[in-house]
Amino acid sequence: MVMPSREFSITRSTATQRPSVMRHTPQFFKLKGQNQVFASISGSELTQYPDIAEPLPIMMNENDDEHTPKYQIIGGFNNNCVEVTLSDELLNSESHHIEWVCLLTFTGFQFKYIVHNSKKKLLFALADEDAYAYCGKDPCEECRFKCKNGFAVYASWGKEGIFGRDISPFTSIFADKKD
Repeated sequence: MVMPSREFSITRSTATQRPSVMRHTPQFFKLKGQNQVFASISGSELTQYPDIAEPLPIMMNENDDEHTPKYQIIGGFNNNCVEVTLSDELLNSESHHIEWVCLLTFTGFQFKYIVHNSKKKLLFALADEDAYAYCGKDPCEECRFKCKNGFAVYASWGKEGIFGRDISPFTSIFADKKD
């Protein structure tokens, strides 16, 4: 009897356990006199040079449904990715302008720049350790194993600021429980 061969995606994780988060929370900076923003994981040194770069505040996990990006983990084992959805209301408004969306993962950052509010959904492909998944459910149910805990998504809405959301936080396990 010949066993059917199993095909695995080149991006599928081979990790046997959830990877550790081995980095600091990112900081975003704007160069003085420039319209240039950059991210740093070890950005504390930059705060010593206020004449070069200024730190940008992040509104993290705010109850601002318009600015804070929404996400869904999709693709199962072989095509693991994070889909980020932006607000229709803000994208269709003349007074709001999204510049970029950033996904922070176990191993680094992924940035996507958005031209003239042109995209409502953004797909961030995951590979290697970042693609680790306990099960193959598509979409992810964000069960108690919290495979993507430590990930975060950030959106820069120009003059309105940077809004972020933790992905699959452990606090969501207890959100529906009563004391």
